[in-house]
Amino acid sequence: MSSSMIENVQHTHLLVENEGAIIRTWSRGNGPLLILIPGGGGTGECFNKAMPGLSRYYTVVAYDRRGNGQSTVEKPRVLNPLESARDIVAIVKAMGRTKAFLFGTSSGGIFALQVAQSYPQYVDGVVLHEVPIVSILPEEHIKRVDSGYDVFQTYLEKGAEAALRAFRASVSGTPVEPAPADRPTDPNAPPHRLEYFFKYEFIIFMTYTPNMSAVKANGVPVVTVEGIGSKGVFHAVSAKIQSDILGCRHVVWSGAHAPFIEDAEIFGDDLHKTILMLQT
Repeated sequence: MSSSMIENVQHTHLLVENEGAIIRTWSRGNGPLLILIPGGGGTGECFNKAMPGLSRYYTVVAYDRRGNGQSTVEKPRVLNPLESARDIVAIVKAMGRTKAFLFGTSSGGIFALQVAQSYPQYVDGVVLHEVPIVSILPEEHIKRVDSGYDVFQTYLEKGAEAALRAFRASVSGTPVEPAPADRPTDPNAPPHRLEYFFKYEFIIFMTYTPNMSAVKANGVPVVTVEGIGSKGVFHAVSAKIQSDILGCRHVVWSGAHAPFIEDAEIFGDDLHKTILMLQT
């Protein structure tokens, strides 16, 4: 693992080399280390508006996950949660720290759990926000497992754009119009992002289950979170079940599945208050 550092007015940019990847990170502030872990799509820009407020209390780090955004890999390959957890450990070390608080949103929470399971000595505490672990859902929600495989089959047969539409329909339950597979969902997004997500990451996110009993045994402080706007949605249901398995507190925040975008200031306040809960 090695790193190089460049500074600008707002952020300190750090490139962290680990296991065939160069991970782009950026940070600001002083205080305990807080790493913000993105979910599907894999880029940390979603946290940028929240970073100034959080930097009043923390050295806050955002990053692009390996193979996403501006983080590169020598050879793209299927997502390995343990490898991605070691990327987070590498960031902790590159920042000159021994431990960090981890915030994992959506599928990014899988990596936070994996670090707490496999490398707990590097973790001060974990906040899990609506992590969609579908294997633990009750019977009325377990169809999420089947729909995940159906979406992946759609990707194999019709491509990434069709798979994205199928996934959105499966979440909302509302039929969507088919579209040409080569039409970009976001014209400003890197052209590889959607393809990379479905080819290398999606099916792992839908099927992988970290060992939460091991996390509990490791004694890592955890709080699970759902947004008030997500009530009844499968990822919010899963969050509450995770708290039961982990034996940890479960809290309800403002907003829904992307509070850092919906209202970054409120999100920052909610996250800070929740991290304080980890320390009591």
